[in-house]
Amino acid sequence: MNSLKGYIDITKIIASQLQTIKKVNTVAKIQNNEFLVSMIISKKNIVENSSLDYQNLYQLKEDGFHLLQRGSVVQQNLFTSYSNDRERFIKQQQISDESEKPRQVIEIHQQGKLLFSINTQKFHEEILNNEMVGEPFKWNKQNNKVLYLAKGKSKETKTFFQVEKDEEIQQAWNYRKYEQSWGERMDNVEIFFLFMLDIEQQKLFKVQTPSNLFLTFPQFTENDEIILGGYQIHKEFKYGIVHCFNRESGIYLIEKPKLIELPDKGENLEEQQLQLLSKHEISVKPLISPDFKKLLYLGSDYKHQHLCYLSLNMINLENKFVEELIGIQKENDLRKVRENKVNRDTIIGGICGFYDDLSLNFWNKDSTHFVYSSIVLGQQKIFCIDINTKQIELLSHSVEQEATHNCEIINYDQVNDILYYTDENVNQSPILTAIINVMDKQRRYIRNLEHFNLKISNNFIEEFVDSGEAEGFVWYLQEEDEKFGLPKYFKERPLIVLAHGGPHGTMQSQYTQLRHMLLQQGFILLAPNFSGSCSYGQNFIEALSGKIGVQDVQEILDMIDQVQKKYKTSKTFIMGGSYGGYLSALMGSKHYDKFNAAVILNPVVNLPFMINITDIPEWGSSCALNRKHTWNLSVEDYKTLIERSPMLQPLRVPSLLLIGSKDRRCPYQQSLAMRAQALEVGTEIQTYVYPNADHALADSINTGYDTFLKILMFLNEKL
Repeated sequence: MNSLKGYIDITKIIASQLQTIKKVNTVAKIQNNEFLVSMIISKKNIVENSSLDYQNLYQLKEDGFHLLQRGSVVQQNLFTSYSNDRERFIKQQQISDESEKPRQVIEIHQQGKLLFSINTQKFHEEILNNEMVGEPFKWNKQNNKVLYLAKGKSKETKTFFQVEKDEEIQQAWNYRKYEQSWGERMDNVEIFFLFMLDIEQQKLFKVQTPSNLFLTFPQFTENDEIILGGYQIHKEFKYGIVHCFNRESGIYLIEKPKLIELPDKGENLEEQQLQLLSKHEISVKPLISPDFKKLLYLGSDYKHQHLCYLSLNMINLENKFVEELIGIQKENDLRKVRENKVNRDTIIGGICGFYDDLSLNFWNKDSTHFVYSSIVLGQQKIFCIDINTKQIELLSHSVEQEATHNCEIINYDQVNDILYYTDENVNQSPILTAIINVMDKQRRYIRNLEHFNLKISNNFIEEFVDSGEAEGFVWYLQEEDEKFGLPKYFKERPLIVLAHGGPHGTMQSQYTQLRHMLLQQGFILLAPNFSGSCSYGQNFIEALSGKIGVQDVQEILDMIDQVQKKYKTSKTFIMGGSYGGYLSALMGSKHYDKFNAAVILNPVVNLPFMINITDIPEWGSSCALNRKHTWNLSVEDYKTLIERSPMLQPLRVPSLLLIGSKDRRCPYQQSLAMRAQALEVGTEIQTYVYPNADHALADSINTGYDTFLKILMFLNEKL
């Protein structure tokens, strides 16, 4: 238990130094090269199982960010937005007093004074704000109207024994009627609506929209028409949408919005007509230019894989003409790197990533340049494209580092032309970086090296290992550091394989506290990007379909052999969640002679079970059968599914199993069946179920750190 106490103490020390930068905004320009900057920072409190957001004020100068004032605590889940002319300000917040229950209120301010407020509690539930639907509060050009999406109010129901009037009979029929949500991370969102706030009239309206679309990214055109994205709803199943690009979707125009004034007086309007503007079967993330003349969106022809490369397309809103600016990247740029034809840091590649990777894209105020991010060969980069010349420029990765690194957009200040982003690698926690004069060839990079940065070691090494078209990152410390009083294994050099999910995810060079601790202890980390991983071209993504558990497994085993021989490693472990959990369980059952133990988090272990209960049933058809899903599978289909399942054979290596009982993507019952199967043959399988955790096992700070410590202690025990 002494080692456990040491792990706990060191975890607290590192956690106390880690802070997440949530928002960065330019407050004012002081002089030519200096700015006032506000920063909202989140800090975790492990003991109290909570996080705190607070706002600081900094002076941005040539030599970095200088703290001027530590601010007060910021209310979490507070949505705010300024109008285009910065004269008006909208704010949503929860208000409560001694006489009333908490209520949701929207306030409109003008030049520092409250114009009016609306109690929205009786019209809708929470306002939606995530990478799937976009940020709330989109202003029109005249700055007198605002759009947002919100969850609809639950319909009142009664039992047959509670109804008193004939007109209430329908409520009894609807009592306990099945209403499906939109899957993982969209629990309790059965229905939601588009709302418009008219500031001149001081009224709230519900915009009538078709019931067969999942609405996203609403915004106004120049003439107060409405542009929005929409996913088509399947009649048989509301497929989960988080992290899924294989959903038929389009970009739509509502020319004459039909509005229902709230409170609703029960008026019946004709069905709203929408005009389809996009030309791709998959069309997502529309964004109108500042001059309201153009619209950009990401698109692709239908692919049954859950992640695909996307093209960048522009719609001329005057004539509705669609032009492709960036095409689909098919080839693997890794070939050029291996042939020494190009440095991997300079490769532009195509557009690739999950919704949260591609969450923040921005137009420049000139409506000619567009800033976007993409993952290229396992690195997230930031680019700028000139829509007239179609020339692309790499904005991030200007500073050479000791390892591949990842850059994530925080905000883009259109007025002052400043891009804020974080830059991190396995050995370095995120560094806030500002690019001054982004659109100028003489742009300046300012890195915030004084705050929130944590470096693991000066002895860090990153290398690569190849297997066919695939590659793996190899991370380790060259020699022992004396930073922490942790158990050290630099003489033994244990190897741990980090298997990513998806399978169309990717392993990136990102800082995590778990990697920090493992490296400090002397582990060698192998992070394979096997066939099917994104960021290596569309062909590479499709190469795994129909071959899961075979091609990827052989590539990983090949990389393990190379690492073991080169670094003279001792014991070998494998760890992964979701599809990474699938690979970990498969290695522990089919290739158990290669591993000493496995850490398995919310895994896929029984494909026939998965295909009938997950929120993404077509995942199994795509990965194992290489085709679009049908609910009418053949006997041969089910045979293939079970043959590719880890549960075809019981686990034979000691395993740590961590699962969330609210996981909609890989429901936990299959994991418990795998546990029973393993125990029956005498395999040790330590199992922990988190009752409020979903697929990410991130429902609370306590869950995150509890799983973190259990993993460390389990590995320490097996060494």
